[in-house]
Amino acid sequence: MKPLRLCLVASIVSTTAFANQGKEWTPGFGGDISFLAGYTETTSQFNTDNNVTADLTNNGRAQSKGFLSPLGTVSYTFQQADKQVYFGTSRSDIALGRFHVELGYRQRIPDNGQISVSYVPGLLSSDTWEDPFVTNQSRTETDSTIKGLRLQYNRILGSNFSVELSGGKQEIDTEKSGQHNLSAEDQALLIREGDIFFSQLSYLKLITQDQMLRSAVSYTRLAADGDAMANNTYGAEIGIIQLLPSSSLALTLSYDLAEFDETNPIFGERQKDNRWGVFLAYEYQEPFGWENWGLVSLAGYNESNSNINFYDEDALLFSAGINYKF
Repeated sequence: MKPLRLCLVASIVSTTAFANQGKEWTPGFGGDISFLAGYTETTSQFNTDNNVTADLTNNGRAQSKGFLSPLGTVSYTFQQADKQVYFGTSRSDIALGRFHVELGYRQRIPDNGQISVSYVPGLLSSDTWEDPFVTNQSRTETDSTIKGLRLQYNRILGSNFSVELSGGKQEIDTEKSGQHNLSAEDQALLIREGDIFFSQLSYLKLITQDQMLRSAVSYTRLAADGDAMANNTYGAEIGIIQLLPSSSLALTLSYDLAEFDETNPIFGERQKDNRWGVFLAYEYQEPFGWENWGLVSLAGYNESNSNINFYDEDALLFSAGINYKF
């Protein structure tokens, strides 16, 4: 549901994804697949291992777990080598801590960048609670999914600027927020389903031949059906990408401010969150002389500080794996 939790699933990445945006395409089928192992530790009331909470005045107990996960993308490039269809996870998105599966089409425009249009079908869901506010008894899990369309224009008119516009729907399989202790009127304020709009403008600056600086600003609107859950989020990112003779790394810092529309009837306050994160990603190419293989790893930390303690979260992630390009 929140970027904090999405980043936990997004466990790895190729830091050269940004640097290779201008690389020539080869006609025919291609892609990559990664196999990853990792460890996460999170503190959140939305940890679904934390099914019982004694009260709503804290952010829950810490939970840790290991995971194994495959990720990948398959693409087909047409004979002219300027058109491509693809399905899977975007490696540059994962490098930024965003994770989803999409089906899309890319078109390169000579000397004027690249346009991508894609559909996110909501194949991957995240766990949440039917009613997060139940105390002293087991809370029931349900699934949350996001479906939508994305439009991306990389290197606008041949410049170093890129833009993304996305729109979609956040859906909760079973929404029962506040049903245990609130009136129907107050329950309506807590409905989490609704429309999502995301926009981002980014700039990639070449510092040296082997070093790049990426900065971005973003705006997200969640027009939730419940006014207490509807919010505007303003974000900023800055990252440095370093290419080395046989490896590459990227360090990304991010900050988001989320301001909610109306007072939360459970806590009597209008929610406001300050969220920040740091990610360090690394890739070592062709280990042991293995052509088309790479070793990848990611370490990251995210924290969300809310004026309502219930919504405070923090998350730590370490992952490592192997990637194969074909």
